[in-house]
Amino acid sequence: MAKVIKRFNIDLSNMRAASNTRNFSVIGDKGAIFSLEVKNEDGYYYDFTNKIFTSTKKRLKNRIIKSEYFNGSIVFPAITDNDQYDIYLFAESTHDTFHAEYVESRFGDGTLDINSSKGSNSNLLQKVIYQYTDTTITVAGISPSGTQHSTGNFVGATFATDTITLGRGATVGKVPFSMTVTLAATKAMTILRQPAEGDLAAYATLTIGSGVAVDGEDIFDGTARSTDTVNGAVSETTLVTMDTAVASKMKVGDRVTGTGIPTGSVVTVFQIISTYVFRASETLESVGDGVTLTFTPPRYRRWSVDNSSSIHKLGVGMQLLDSDNVIGAAHISSFEDTTTYTTEINNPDGSVEEVTNTAVNTSVPALETLGQKPTIVNGIITQQKGNFTLNTKVHGDLAGQDSVFYAYGPSAIKKIHNSDLVISDLKVELVPQTTTTTSAVSASATIPVADREGTIQNLSTVSGIGINPAVASPTVTSATADGAGNWTLSAAQTLESGVTLTLGNTSRSATITGNIEFKNLDDTNFNLYIDVEKFLSAS
Repeated sequence: MAKVIKRFNIDLSNMRAASNTRNFSVIGDKGAIFSLEVKNEDGYYYDFTNKIFTSTKKRLKNRIIKSEYFNGSIVFPAITDNDQYDIYLFAESTHDTFHAEYVESRFGDGTLDINSSKGSNSNLLQKVIYQYTDTTITVAGISPSGTQHSTGNFVGATFATDTITLGRGATVGKVPFSMTVTLAATKAMTILRQPAEGDLAAYATLTIGSGVAVDGEDIFDGTARSTDTVNGAVSETTLVTMDTAVASKMKVGDRVTGTGIPTGSVVTVFQIISTYVFRASETLESVGDGVTLTFTPPRYRRWSVDNSSSIHKLGVGMQLLDSDNVIGAAHISSFEDTTTYTTEINNPDGSVEEVTNTAVNTSVPALETLGQKPTIVNGIITQQKGNFTLNTKVHGDLAGQDSVFYAYGPSAIKKIHNSDLVISDLKVELVPQTTTTTSAVSASATIPVADREGTIQNLSTVSGIGINPAVASPTVTSATADGAGNWTLSAAQTLESGVTLTLGNTSRSATITGNIEFKNLDDTNFNLYIDVEKFLSAS
């Protein structure tokens, strides 16, 4: 009588670099006979007796299921480079043993997903396990505006990082981290609030392709880029000569308007021909010499990505740090254009009821693959072509740029780095800022000090030996500066030379600490950021 192997149970998740032991169960009918073979990418076989991998061909041969299952284990060695283990479970058909009916599963790219498939239509059932070198997570502060686009008071800040090296999978307990942010010498910061898990940031960088117009939207409804005057009358031609170098006034795709161009037509810059000449997208019948032309760039909410990029790490709500250096002004979102109208319903009792209706004119998803298959390596998507949509239109000059999409909180880490984590005990503290008096003062609000850095006018307080205890801690009322000089305080003081003074409320440096626990870690080395702009204010 035929016997069936019903299931093969083993943890197929990715393994860490350290030695791992994985238990397995072969579940099937009593008396079923099977063989099991494990082979690594170097062609070595697992010796189930000595629990090592060897160049000699080995297998667990012709084992019998005596009840309803057969239990065993495999010891995978520690590695120094990535490894792959192919597992072959043979139903010994010569002993009337067969696998359960085959149920196939495939990845999004159409390739076979052997780990998710069940049963087999032959005497062989195959699975695969990947073992990866450990992952180093660099924990760092980040200022999206200052770090990546050099705007704001965090420009010039340095971020001292902390590193955590962990194996794939779940970690054991919490791992502490500590890092600092230090501003430029003429800047200072204060704490707005304590950090929270929502300040945890990750970002995906991709190269934008081109804008994709949404049906019914006017892509030229923004501010004009520039104007310039025509140098020589234009008649029945697409070539236009201007007074100024065209590259400084326009870009390909800009709409061209002006006297001689019909209001209803959409003429755009088709090509930059030479220093002063551009080609229009259609023939211009009559544009006079000296006419002022206006060039308006397009704005799009829907975009493609460059051939080298991918949308697979993007998610709804991710914020674009766009060409205007504004984070949060645009984020990934679906879009609907609707029309609301009212109809009347005549009720049986003779009354009339007004009903408000909404018609959807255009609907665009936040992310769309356009039917294109992803690229999948070792079961993980590495590239997916498609379009993304923003909640608002952004400047057409975004095309071709390397742009950054920020996401916040643990879900962002899951989306971008395929890892689940819990972050706790977050805390920020200012690093105490001290200086010394360079000469004695008597009943004066002007205090000579060795270094004036770390202050914010009317916010920084000063304490130290000799500071009048009968008066609330005086504040620094003079402007922020660096190097030796005078502070002006809000109250007169009498101090000796060489006295150490300590600032309160402000500093050039802050330390951020916390604990992190990975419920599952499944990515190569990556950075884990905490957005300091969320809870620190720099001046």
